[in-house]
Amino acid sequence: MSYRLRLITIFLVGVFLAGASVWAKEDTAYLTFQKSAPSKTITTVYTVKKGEWLLDIGRRVTGETKHVYSIIRKYNPGIKDLNRIYPGQKIFLPTKAKTAVPSTDTSAISSPVPPIQQAGVLKDDMAYPSQIKWNLVRHVLEQIGATVTSQGKYYLPLRDMGQITIDCRKIPMVEFADKGIVFIDFRNQIPENLRQLVRRTWRHYAIIKVNPQSEAPILLEKIIQASNTHAMIRQEEPLKIGSQPVLQIPASWTITRKSSIASIPPHAIALWTKSEGNPLLPEPLKAYAETKGWKILELDQDRIVKPAPDDPIPARPVSKLASTSLIDLADDCFRRLGLQTQKNAELKIFDSARDGFDLRVEADLLVGRGERKLIFMSKKLPDQFLSMLRNNGMEVILTIEGETKTSLLEKSFKALDIPCELNIFSLPASEKTETPGTYIIFPALRISIDRSKIMYLIDFDLDERMNGFLSEKMGLLVIKY
Repeated sequence: MSYRLRLITIFLVGVFLAGASVWAKEDTAYLTFQKSAPSKTITTVYTVKKGEWLLDIGRRVTGETKHVYSIIRKYNPGIKDLNRIYPGQKIFLPTKAKTAVPSTDTSAISSPVPPIQQAGVLKDDMAYPSQIKWNLVRHVLEQIGATVTSQGKYYLPLRDMGQITIDCRKIPMVEFADKGIVFIDFRNQIPENLRQLVRRTWRHYAIIKVNPQSEAPILLEKIIQASNTHAMIRQEEPLKIGSQPVLQIPASWTITRKSSIASIPPHAIALWTKSEGNPLLPEPLKAYAETKGWKILELDQDRIVKPAPDDPIPARPVSKLASTSLIDLADDCFRRLGLQTQKNAELKIFDSARDGFDLRVEADLLVGRGERKLIFMSKKLPDQFLSMLRNNGMEVILTIEGETKTSLLEKSFKALDIPCELNIFSLPASEKTETPGTYIIFPALRISIDRSKIMYLIDFDLDERMNGFLSEKMGLLVIKY
């Protein structure tokens, strides 16, 4: 028996044993291999040239004048719009053959032909994913721009051999943004050699075996990894989103793009499997993640957890220190801390009653905290004068060229004995109880006069919704300098 006849026998034996024709049993067959009869039609691949249009191509190649569009659509189900083709595009079309000679070439399939079995007959008790699990899989696939088809039939022509008819009710089809198609064989009934044949004949098509009893993320991983557009990876380390600030969450899986196609949604997806009883990620943090290109989906087993109704957290603009000069910056900062400040303050260095003459200098800014006095000078004084000011209990800071805001503020706080820390802070995203593994990380200069007044001074732009969350839910006062 030739290779072609043996392959046909594999897929049709169940139907033939039942004593019915292929077409009479099509409503119960999930996959049918149909061979073209001798001296009938064979399938050819036509490459579109510049200036050609589809109807004219169809008439010339097929020799048909009626129902040309129907023929084209039957052999090219992946073409969405028959009015739009482009040079170099490959189109499958039937052509008249003078003689159909059975081929004995078996190089297309390296694995042996499987034993005869009823491969095309459905059984009602065969496994299929639960509706909840399947809904989650479909939802995530839609989020990455893929289309799931689980109704109707799909015709997959094999050049010079015939075509495969796939029942999408039992073998769902997933079409990705690059027109690549993945068929999901939940029942593991399609022989391996046929999978290889489809893959070799159609570079962007694949048939994959998937255990329907697997968890939804495992199903998704197998489907997505078969695509050319996305990759799905299990997260071994916490996922960090954004830069300033960084939102850190213990995501379970991530789905990212492998190719930049205009129709693919720009965001990546993080799947986070939550333990029972764990609080949900607050909506402002999810919104922040979306601005950084990440969509976070929280899962409870095989379902997506809907956010619980919550009091809306208003966006809040970040308060900013005056920035016209270093002196104005320092003056604004110390006023917010409740300290007394005085601009252009006169300071007496020599006193006539004591020294026989008076000498006064003008300080750009004078700040007092108890008995401590801090002077900001933009003009350099003689070392003798500076020494006399320090002997009188005054600390002097010169705002010389090259002085940065951060170094000026840090020196000022230390001079007035105000606790300060320049660091990268990792704060749990919580109101009263910690959301496990979720942190907001950002660099800041933290200062505190007492426990009731703590400020985080930052030098970057902060998202207003994130700032609203930090203020309302975490009780943080964040100010940009």
